[in-house]
Amino acid sequence: MMAGMFQNTMVNMKWTDIQNCVDENALVLLPLGVIEEHGPHLCLGTDIYTAHIQSIHVQQRLEQKGLKVVIAPPFYWGVCQSTGGFIGSFKIRRETARALLFDILTSLAEFGFKNIYGINAHGDIEQNITLIEAFKEAVEKLKINARYTFSQNVMHHYGLKGDEPYICPIKPQTISVSASHYPDVHAGDIETATMNRFYPHLTDVQKAKSLPPVTLGEDKIMTWLLGGQTGQLSSEGYLGAPADFESADVIKNIDDIADRISAAILEKNEALAKEQAAKLV
Repeated sequence: MMAGMFQNTMVNMKWTDIQNCVDENALVLLPLGVIEEHGPHLCLGTDIYTAHIQSIHVQQRLEQKGLKVVIAPPFYWGVCQSTGGFIGSFKIRRETARALLFDILTSLAEFGFKNIYGINAHGDIEQNITLIEAFKEAVEKLKINARYTFSQNVMHHYGLKGDEPYICPIKPQTISVSASHYPDVHAGDIETATMNRFYPHLTDVQKAKSLPPVTLGEDKIMTWLLGGQTGQLSSEGYLGAPADFESADVIKNIDDIADRISAAILEKNEALAKEQAAKLV
């Protein structure tokens, strides 16, 4: 059980602790998410809690490899495009979210941090565009290594190749982590299981068990993602099978995500180190 999304982050550190991290050339992980509805059984903070959980597990793996790693305050004022019509989904404008995220990256750069990786747990199209733009701006204007960890299997939809200096490509998941027959698009079995494992007091398991599965055809998935009609497509605001949460292997899923993200960060970090060493020759 977690003690909140500020656990093991800069929020609970003194400024002198932050200075020590800078002096040790620490790598920064920045959890990214939103505050939005997650059905009648999960809390609004599900995505940012999940990003924070993933960041902690990535931190552990990177530190096992000898890196100093610190987690920045979670950024949860992202963009809710798909669920924006629901009560509880805070609708932040893209330009507002981008500007705020850039200011956060600027602050980290001004502290002295040079390597920052964003870990996002909210798959909204507009959210991804916003994050890509903010990290690109940070690289161009701040001259730091700031990268958005982004799944390789969707990069082409955003015109990305994976070699951009503001992207850290993550290999797609290849293992099965749930026996459910219904994909967890939003607040389904995997998200419900994750929250129940780490935040059981914020998960209404009895409600989850009572919910019938909701699935959409391929022709309706894009309608969901584009937003505006989420309530008509799923009146209770979820897409998947929350009742199947006990069939999901949460630890297997989190471990797999953390393994793939940490491996990608290590690869980028090592490549950067080689580039810097070559410049010194």
